Amino acid sequence: MAALSKSIPHSCYEIGHTWHPRCGRAFADITQGALLESLRIYGTLYLIAAILRKRKLDYYLHKLLPEILQSTSFLTANGSLYIAFFCILRRILGKFYFWTPGFGAALPASYVAILIERKSRRGLLTIYMANLATETLFRMGVSRGTITPLRHGEVLLFCITAALFMFFFRASLGCLALVT
Repeated sequence: MAALSKSIPHSCYEIGHTWHPRCGRAFADITQGALLESLRIYGTLYLIAAILRKRKLDYYLHKLLPEILQSTSFLTANGSLYIAFFCILRRILGKFYFWTPGFGAALPASYVAILIERKSRRGLLTIYMANLATETLFRMGVSRGTITPLRHGEVLLFCITAALFMFFFRASLGCLALVT
């Protein structure tokens, strides 16, 4: 998205969903595409994992489809809620600010999407999505010339952020153990 290369007073149609002027239609289009792609990804992934783990017939009949649908709804929500919050923030605030097209729309969309996913996967997904966000910020900074590129800088960034997230994760577990 080239939101910062354009002047901010433009509408969300001109910056975010250029294929259709209506926000509702853009949301429906993204949801449909994200749903189909998510079903393809998670259907294949969960089926191969079940085969490799040599699951019993009961798993295929009763648990496989709900797991696929829950993970599919996570990925679909993450994709479609971004454009929804993109348009909602534009309507509420009246215009775009430097933080609304990216961070302002991505944070609530990712948060809601993570709440949809199974509890056992939320922590890892949070770490993964936060790492993806920092890598995206790093690449944006390099492409705009605000950050000097380092050789294998993405790997270094991943190591640093993963270490910080694990530190905070373990620190919060320690605090929880003291409370209980």
